[in-house]
This record gives sequence, structure tokens and C-alpha cells, in this order.
Amino acid sequence: MATTSYLARVIFKEHSDAGDATDFSGKYNLLVKAKSIPSPAAAPNTVESTTLEDDTQTFEMGIRTADAKEITGNLEKEYLQAVNAMRGKKIDIFHLYGSQGIGEVAKYAYVGQATATPNDVGGVDEILEMTVTVVPNTAAVECTDDFTVADNGDGTFTVSKVNAEA
Repeated sequence: MATTSYLARVIFKEHSDAGDATDFSGKYNLLVKAKSIPSPAAAPNTVESTTLEDDTQTFEMGIRTADAKEITGNLEKEYLQAVNAMRGKKIDIFHLYGSQGIGEVAKYAYVGQATATPNDVGGVDEILEMTVTVVPNTAAVECTDDFTVADNGDGTFTVSKVNAEA
């Protein structure tokens, strides 16, 4: 069943080097009230494998690129300052897809670094926007069934590992 982009979100928390590197559990904050969210994962490069014996060009799958991701939202002081307070630090990031805002359709997690900047002002009668630029430090992993996300209703989210041992 298809879903709308309503309440697709990106959430973050400060990264901890302690414990399991793949356990993204913890309390997260909304990165920005997003207007656009780029894909967390890129298509792989293609590496040409054609030989002089081939009558058609052939390719092998190469590595995926992990370019910076720019997430756009309205310029709000709360989000601008929260992101910039983490500048230079590693953060855990979740992209949550689904109209309930908790990633019921898809979840991607990775470690990165982020900074927020106001966007250019193009003229009068506009909503001021900001861009959060995220530089990935690890590959984004699809983890929809590995974690649950609870919206705490106060701008924070609780991420729990499914079947975590007590």
C-alpha cells in the first residue's frame, strides 16, 4: 500500500562510542521540520566491464557514493541552534518514512555530522528557510524492522531496538 510523505522525518541524537555500534537506541530530537528530505542511500556507481569480445557494453555494480545530504525546512531558531550545537560532533541519524511520523514504512540509520545555515532570501513575501547539511560518516542502513520509534509528543522520539535483551 502506498503512503504519503506527510510526517516523513529526520531525527538525531549525539553519537555514543560506547556499546554496540549498530544499536541506535536512545532519545532523539527532530532535526528540522523538513520541507524536503533527500534519500539516505544512493544508487551504486557502475564500473564498465566490456571487453573487445562483447557486442554490447556491460557493467558491474560499483560502490555507492555517500555525498552530503541537504535537508530543507523553515528557518526556526530552535532547530538552527540545536543542530549547530552538535557541529563537529558525530550524531546518530534516522530517516523515518511513513505518514505516522515513526518510520512505519521505512527506517534508515547512519552516523554523520551536521550543520545548519539560513538559505538565501530571494525577495519579499517569502518564508525564510534553512538547510541542514549532513555529511555521512557511515553507510545508511535500512533497519525498518530492527527498531521501533515512539513519538513522545514533545518534539522528542524514543528509539528502541526490537527484541533487545533486558
